[in-house]
Amino acid sequence: MRLLYSAYHMRTPNPRKAAPLLAFGLALLAPSLAALAAGSTMSAMVVSGGRLTMQTVPMPEPGAGEVRIAIRAAGVNPADWKMLRMTGPAGAAPILGLDASGIIDAVGPSVSGWRRGEAVIALTRPPHGSYAQYAVVPVDFIARKPRTLTFEQAAGIPVAAITAWRSLIDVAHVTRGQRVLIDGGAGGVGSAAVQIAKSRGAYVIATASARHFRFLRSIGADEVIDYTTGPFEQKVKDVDVVVDTVSVEDGIRAMRTLKPGGMLVWLVGQVPADRCAAARIRCAKPGSSGGQPATPYLDQVVALANAGRYRVSVEHALPLSDAAEAWRLSKQGHTRGKLILRIAARP
Repeated sequence: MRLLYSAYHMRTPNPRKAAPLLAFGLALLAPSLAALAAGSTMSAMVVSGGRLTMQTVPMPEPGAGEVRIAIRAAGVNPADWKMLRMTGPAGAAPILGLDASGIIDAVGPSVSGWRRGEAVIALTRPPHGSYAQYAVVPVDFIARKPRTLTFEQAAGIPVAAITAWRSLIDVAHVTRGQRVLIDGGAGGVGSAAVQIAKSRGAYVIATASARHFRFLRSIGADEVIDYTTGPFEQKVKDVDVVVDTVSVEDGIRAMRTLKPGGMLVWLVGQVPADRCAAARIRCAKPGSSGGQPATPYLDQVVALANAGRYRVSVEHALPLSDAAEAWRLSKQGHTRGKLILRIAARP
């Protein structure tokens, strides 16, 4: 609008010289003006000036192979606020958020097997993330919402469950009867890992503070270790697989719990390779999914949820406008299960 104002008011002996600049400004604003005229706008938490701000932005349209989701809830992950440091490549004013649940409200060209009105969960991709009333998502990044979970609970599935599944199944190849230690079992990824390991027939041990014991046993932990009462690595031995969701320091300490040839899957920081070799164990990190489809992972977890073998604990559900507060709670690192943002439907 500042550009249009300058063009309209520029002082020149020949007003026709302002016409090209005015036309150029109108062309730039045409998409936004059309969206406003059609009412096709939405509310979103946008990164602006290094902060989250609620803005009204154009509603996205699904392209080939995509659906548009009217989002009911968005999960909060540490990756969201860590991504704030990398928002340059994501665009000038990206919308963050990776986890979503909601209703398909539009289907793009060449999409089959999905229709409007279906309840889904999705792994969204900034700069068109889930901190918004709508998001467009490729169909190979969505799955049908579990019948057994609310939208708020279902929004806690994608990142945590995929990370846990890849750690335990793709990397560690957990099998029945193995002893699996989940360090940080009460968090989003930790609680997902407890349930996925249990579904594979493993004997599951989790570390947590005492207030989380009942919760962890309710989701399948066979044994829970209170890390606040002494070194956890002195309380368990002969473990086949450790999934460390806490810190590099915890990962190094957890090496002492593994049997020779066991595997440490670390999700935080960088575990020194020489320490792994000295402990005679294998160390691995799931790493980036490289953009591979999320649907096969999501479908597996949805099946567990529908069978009553996977659930999501929502510690706090906040309105979208309180996303900054959700980030503050996330940074404290003591959440049981997930933090969720509730997203109101567009009037």
